[in-house]
Amino acid sequence: MKEVDNLESIKEEWVCETGSDHQPLSDSQQTNCDYFVDSLFEEAQKVGAKCLSPTEQKKQVDVSIKLWKNGFTVNDDFRSYSDGASQQFLNSIKKGELPLELQGVFDKEEVDVKVEDKKNEVCMSTKPVFQPFSGQGHRLGSATPKIVSKAKNIEVENKNKLSAVPLNNLEPITNIQIWLANGKRIVQKFNISHRISHIKDFIEKYQGSQRSPPFSLATALPFLKLLDETLTLEEADLQNAVIIQRLKKTAEPFKELS
Repeated sequence: MKEVDNLESIKEEWVCETGSDHQPLSDSQQTNCDYFVDSLFEEAQKVGAKCLSPTEQKKQVDVSIKLWKNGFTVNDDFRSYSDGASQQFLNSIKKGELPLELQGVFDKEEVDVKVEDKKNEVCMSTKPVFQPFSGQGHRLGSATPKIVSKAKNIEVENKNKLSAVPLNNLEPITNIQIWLANGKRIVQKFNISHRISHIKDFIEKYQGSQRSPPFSLATALPFLKLLDETLTLEEADLQNAVIIQRLKKTAEPFKELS
């Protein structure tokens, strides 16, 4: 389940170009554009972004991403689908990460990202708002909808807290990225002969006295629940994978609505 990092392959997959002076797209261009928007919207839902229908009452949010027929907007900042920087931005959204430039803008704030499908409408505004930044990516979706975006190395911060996982240096070793339900990211080495249950045990030991409620594990993209915990990482094709901790529903179904 390796992350996609080849920008050219992403561009080939997400072909969506605007005409000159924002003229209407051709039928073939519009078909590709509709496919791209549907795909991105679906992936954003899978990783936990809040998605609004066009008729929903708009709530107060920090970042609103709208997918239009001729491009997309980030808090009214228009972007072309065909621009290289836009492809990187949308690739982060599709992978469930907060794009780097948003981390730079909201360095010390909680970021609530919502994605709205407006692919049947043309955006007329092209006013630029954000400038690109560089930095560390953060999770877009988790068991809680908000992200604490902080410019610090979480991996280093948690290094001394990690419960040691016994490794056999004679066997292949892989790095597993684990996104906890509270938004923290940790990276731990495992042998590919370790089982999914070992990852779950590691998380429970890591959280220790916090006594985490029941949870399951899943991969980020493609989204896949890891139901058979007896499988080895090699059997489940989880080398260098991104694993998400998903809290199971409790007996308080309306707690999040309060």
